[in-house]
Amino acid sequence: MSKRGGAAERKNFSTRMAARILAISPERIRYWVRRKLVKPAAVRGRHYQFTFEDLLMMRLAKELLPNRRRLEAVARCFQRVGQMQRPVTAVKLYEEDGRIMVRDGAVTFEAETGQMLLDYGMAPAAGQTISQADAPVRLRRLLEAAAGLEESNPARAIQLYREYLEHRPRDSAIHRRLSTMLEGAGDPHSAVRHLDAAAVLEPDNAELHFDLGVLYRKLHNMERAAVSFSRALECEPDLIEAHLHLAQIYEQQGRKREAMRHLSAAHRLINQD
Repeated sequence: MSKRGGAAERKNFSTRMAARILAISPERIRYWVRRKLVKPAAVRGRHYQFTFEDLLMMRLAKELLPNRRRLEAVARCFQRVGQMQRPVTAVKLYEEDGRIMVRDGAVTFEAETGQMLLDYGMAPAAGQTISQADAPVRLRRLLEAAAGLEESNPARAIQLYREYLEHRPRDSAIHRRLSTMLEGAGDPHSAVRHLDAAAVLEPDNAELHFDLGVLYRKLHNMERAAVSFSRALECEPDLIEAHLHLAQIYEQQGRKREAMRHLSAAHRLINQD
């Protein structure tokens, strides 16, 4: 059912495609570009092209900007992270008590002021910095260690998978594996972020979009669930389960006609054989 092949590696994303993946309006993305929060990889008039890293940064912006307020503050945060010569996607940004914080490994600081916070509960792991020369071997060992700890020490396995993704953020398979583990550990919000990243990397993978829809339903985010199930059907129109999920969502929302359309499609597919 799935269509592998790293499509995100081979092409950029248009404004409309980025908006659909992120479940935001194209105008909001254009607004971010005008305000210089996001810089497209290519510009032709009002037609923009974005890289995978741009999409991850816009997803961060969406999380930090539930509305258009405080955009300048977020822009300053991205700028400060850029001055570290580190991509925004390589660090963790989050909001705490009205402040945007940056966690880079064992170091945490306030994004706007640069004030460092001491976290005595965290210490740098041995060999945390991976040099370019021995990266492949070290990263392979990191994955092997994480896989070996999944049952005996899942918390440590999650930590190692996260460390691996700091160096290989385009590894869709590990995003999906980490999402499964985080959901099992009772952290569905973190799980959906990693599954979202995998969906960006594999935009034509119907199974992945379907799984994302199921996870959004568990989080009671029906709007995002419907987007994911619809995207799964774009990739694979005969996916019966996606039709049934959409029928249920639209029925709950009182959208009877759309619910009936998907229910009819599911029954037609079931009775084809």
